[in-house]
Amino acid sequence: MKTTRIFLGSMCALAALGILIALTIQGCGSGAAPAALTENDSTPAADSIGEALFLDTRFAEYFAEHMTDVNTPLATGDPVVEQVQTTNGTLPGPFAGQSINCRSCHFVTEFQGVSGAGNRTYSDFTTRSPIPRMTAAGFDHTPRNAMQMVDSFTTRPGSMFLHFDGEFATGEDLVTGTLTGRNFGWTPAQYSQAIAHIAKVIREDNGSSQLAADRLDGLSYAVIFKGTDSRITSDILLPPSQRLDVSTATDLQIVNEVALCITTYMKDLLFQRDAYGRYIGSPYDNFLRVNHLSQAPLAGETKAAYNQRLLNEVMALKNPTYITPSDGSYKYHGLPYQFGALELQGLKIFLSAASVGTVNAHAGNCVACHQAPDFSDFVFHNNGVSQVEYDAANGSGAFMQLAIPTNAQRMANFDAYMPASTNHPNALEVFRHAAGTGKPQYADLGMWNIYLNPDVPNPQANLKGFVCAAGKDCSIDQGLASTIAQFKTPVLRDLQDSAPYFHNGSAATFNDVIAHYISMSLLARSGAMRNAPPEFANMSLSQDDVAALVAFLQALTEDYDDT
Repeated sequence: MKTTRIFLGSMCALAALGILIALTIQGCGSGAAPAALTENDSTPAADSIGEALFLDTRFAEYFAEHMTDVNTPLATGDPVVEQVQTTNGTLPGPFAGQSINCRSCHFVTEFQGVSGAGNRTYSDFTTRSPIPRMTAAGFDHTPRNAMQMVDSFTTRPGSMFLHFDGEFATGEDLVTGTLTGRNFGWTPAQYSQAIAHIAKVIREDNGSSQLAADRLDGLSYAVIFKGTDSRITSDILLPPSQRLDVSTATDLQIVNEVALCITTYMKDLLFQRDAYGRYIGSPYDNFLRVNHLSQAPLAGETKAAYNQRLLNEVMALKNPTYITPSDGSYKYHGLPYQFGALELQGLKIFLSAASVGTVNAHAGNCVACHQAPDFSDFVFHNNGVSQVEYDAANGSGAFMQLAIPTNAQRMANFDAYMPASTNHPNALEVFRHAAGTGKPQYADLGMWNIYLNPDVPNPQANLKGFVCAAGKDCSIDQGLASTIAQFKTPVLRDLQDSAPYFHNGSAATFNDVIAHYISMSLLARSGAMRNAPPEFANMSLSQDDVAALVAFLQALTEDYDDT
């Protein structure tokens, strides 16, 4: 079977699409005695093994090029990890002297207590993350912000979409694409080399690293994956169906096992919940609880119906009990732990939709995309960020006039328009690129780059389901045009710990985010927004709403760490 890889990027400043992997391993995860395990168990083994792989710095091309053997530290580390870029300068890199890993862009507690930094929800601190080497298309940074990862795999009724443009359909695809992609320094032509190197690291690792000592009791990956050594404790013991003898496995089987373990680890990255699966970590969650408001949809109830029901309950609420600092406090934030009258006003604005044409209705219709209780619908919308970026570089109204090819045109000249892949290693990616002054050919069209792209087969069925939903006209060119500048909706929980915001990191604060929606919804109403989303027709905000919405967003903050 001919396989193809696409080299894009944002998770872990991640890159690249996974090939059609024929999984021969059932999963990586459980850690109790094998007799007591089921295939769906999620136990400390996933956290220990998956996290060790997530943190390992030896899978990068820089390590492959500069190593003496897989167990000896590098003499000189990759310059890309010496410092961590932020919107306000740089910080010392926690992986200085080594090479890049997933945590290089998805931080958690590495900068806990550091002024201007602090905890992260598995995201970075900058607009676009640096990558180890310049690509053929001229990238020295990822084209997108590193989207926060917590709750990325939250159970949802629809299809799974990963990355801002939906390039990955599964966590395994995402991990494989990342480890073999440009954000780990590999070029499209080096896919086979990357697979072989990852397998070499796993086979030859001897467990002598501090990472192995901290996470794997000093045991090698080969011992852990084989799962028969008497030294393996129950918390890192894989059940027989999930074990792999790396001495006889193929390179691809080993990489599949690595991808499954890291995916299992990522699925365990969740905001605080109670035994019933209800969120409990933020002042907002506690406000719902003490006022006996609905905290989650009923069985069989859609998210949209739940949000309307919640709005009705909130509007009918008399004499609310507010959350004050006497009810709790933050360990990692300087904010007061509160949900008061201003936050309640913001919640009402957030949940309310205005009638079309209404002005200053104090209705954000935010919930149309950021559905409670997860505060994301996990699908795609055009919020106008690409248009603002392009117009700032090329003049007001330029994005409306930008010539965007039809599907036939872009397929006829793939390299001129589309993302790079193993089939098209020299593609220029002009529509998956940050806009720049004097470079009118560059724009980021989001999902447009992935939809109907033959080099990205895995997510196509799910993407078509989204594009063609609810009786939309999804004929080839009409469907493709509907994806222009669409990006996946991020989760709003603990938003304090994932700034800067939007796919390009262009909004530094909550105020900036709300100001953007005020201006873009007005632009959409005037017909001056390209591919305007229908949600903007029911958005009616003014400066009078900003303080309340900011207060509400702050009330979604919680103390997230990785313990």
